[in-house]
Amino acid sequence: MSGQTPKYRQIADALRARIDDGTYPPGSALPSESSLAAEFGVTRPTVRQGLAELRAAGAVNVLMGRGMFVRDPELVELRHERDVALGMATREARRADRAEAALRGVIAIAAELEERGDVDLAARLRESVLPDPDEA
Repeated sequence: MSGQTPKYRQIADALRARIDDGTYPPGSALPSESSLAAEFGVTRPTVRQGLAELRAAGAVNVLMGRGMFVRDPELVELRHERDVALGMATREARRADRAEAALRGVIAIAAELEERGDVDLAARLRESVLPDPDEA
């Protein structure tokens, strides 16, 4: 391993290359920290740092007590797309809730205008915010 790049990054790059070339396919377990430390001639904390880089990049997943496993890049992408879609749906639902609350406020104002005797203004106000039932 070269002296330029930190050892933990060299370990992460080597493992990433093995993941990319299929040495460690999706779902497979990576070697233990001890095995990797022996292979690369470093301490376990250095290996942990390299593995943390892979984890942060979403390349591997840790199952406590079982080890570190290669993630399927297609599943990672699908989960990301799902999360984006859920975020968009949540924002749209909030917008719809705010719009509904505003509409209820306008309808309440129209009802108040009617009670005060301004039926024409109340009707025009309702027409401006409610769909025409004949056009639906």
